[in-house]
Amino acid sequence: MKIAIIGGGKMVTQMVTGWKNSGVQMDTLGVWLRNNEKQHEFAAAHGVTSIDSLESLKDYDAVMLGIVPNALAEMAVQLRHYLTEDHIILSIAGGVSIQDIDDLFDHHQKIIRMMPNTPVAVNSGIVAMSCNDYVSQEEMDTVTQMMTQLGVVKWIDESLMPIMPAIAASSPTFVYVMIEAMADNAVAAGLDRAAAYQLASQMVIGAGKMMLESGEHPAVLKDQVTSPGGSTIQGVMKLEEKGFRDAISKAMDEITKYN
Repeated sequence: MKIAIIGGGKMVTQMVTGWKNSGVQMDTLGVWLRNNEKQHEFAAAHGVTSIDSLESLKDYDAVMLGIVPNALAEMAVQLRHYLTEDHIILSIAGGVSIQDIDDLFDHHQKIIRMMPNTPVAVNSGIVAMSCNDYVSQEEMDTVTQMMTQLGVVKWIDESLMPIMPAIAASSPTFVYVMIEAMADNAVAAGLDRAAAYQLASQMVIGAGKMMLESGEHPAVLKDQVTSPGGSTIQGVMKLEEKGFRDAISKAMDEITKYN
């Protein structure tokens, strides 16, 4: 699948990095930026094709909209001249619905709305996707295969997209804050910072893998570690006292409010 990427921001960079890490042929990816100099710099840095004219979009199967939402309308005016009904539009523009995108074009497009998170850069991300009825099952399968190179792909009803930042896209930040807090505590106790970050990060990886591969309820896994009168249950009780669960839930609500 050949993808023409419009834009070169942080999320686009993370996705391109993940594809490169996974061995995707980089000449199947093209990039177009408003700033020609930055476009060539991006293409050279990542090994993708520099799209010097939007007429070249005819050579691509899909066009990824990797620009900020308020630039979509202006960009659509240019893209209308070059997109056909055969092109698949892949949008990573936050908060922009499939219908919003469809309204920007003169004829019905095959549209896939997606929400990746930053761990796609290390091929351990999440890509949530929804599509309209013009996208065939075969095309869904092709896009799934491409996005699976970046991590876990989840097709969802578009009505659930507003909660995706809270559960997947923005929430890695919660983990980073937790890792930093744990590392600070360990450093205060005498452990060197590099070791503290390594151990806390690996703990998160291991716990997530344990959850996914065991198939156990998280409460069961928690109970396996909390022995009667032990130190772990004392830590859990302190988290409950400080409102850990409620803090996480309220933080997710706050993220969803802005999506």
